[in-house]
Amino acid sequence: MEKYKILMEMNRKIVFGEEIPDREKEEAVTILLNGICDKEEVSKYKRRMKVNAETDNIYPNYYIPPHNGNKKLRLIQGYLPKTNILYANHYELEIIRLLYMFTPKNQIVNEMVKNTLRRLKGSCFGNSCTQGECLATGISVLRFLAKVHPDDTEWMDKLLNPLGAIFLSFGNGQAAIQQGIPMPYLLMAFTDINNEKTKELIMQKREWLLGLLRRGWITGKLSNGRISEGDTYNLMGKYIIRNAIGTLPGYEDVSKHEIYVSGSDERCYCNI
Repeated sequence: MEKYKILMEMNRKIVFGEEIPDREKEEAVTILLNGICDKEEVSKYKRRMKVNAETDNIYPNYYIPPHNGNKKLRLIQGYLPKTNILYANHYELEIIRLLYMFTPKNQIVNEMVKNTLRRLKGSCFGNSCTQGECLATGISVLRFLAKVHPDDTEWMDKLLNPLGAIFLSFGNGQAAIQQGIPMPYLLMAFTDINNEKTKELIMQKREWLLGLLRRGWITGKLSNGRISEGDTYNLMGKYIIRNAIGTLPGYEDVSKHEIYVSGSDERCYCNI
């Protein structure tokens, strides 16, 4: 669970634009590298997933995702995955991506990157499978590629094309998820890639995204006093949208527009 908490907190800080001290990065790298699963643990997990551990390309080879009892935990932006394919690959790809960000010359990390790229090439979701959460898993692949293999635009385009089409179909009342695709997580990938194709996609939905920024979103506390766990990520969602808009020409200074929680209704807003 410690690795999961590190993954969540480091990504939260990155999204919120908070500085991560070198000491904190070093501690995270040490814990994550020490937490690589051994081969027996990986084989056991793959047998549980009913795949051949020797030939499988679908499930992780280094990091097995944690569970709360038998329940999956949330993705880095708050989405609760339904399938093991999305949950497991998100966990491993995001951890190795983070390691590469913090220590790109580390030999162990580079070996994991090389082997993981080979695994993804042999997977369905790494090659634009459009079935269920396989397509959503492609978002994790996109974020991974944007960091470790950014020049392979042909591979990224194979994933961007179907995901971009779904993104353009989002409309009113669909700010969180559409056709199994968590919109904030997809926007994180667009922000990472930050090329002409992703800018054009964001530009086409610019007014809709600006409307989402201005709208008040609950931050977890419901009218009955209970806490909605999923809604606690809405504040992060505002930052994700603002970061994506900030990749557009003319919006480079969008971060000057404050995101805040109102003291009157406990909803989060952006004063853009």
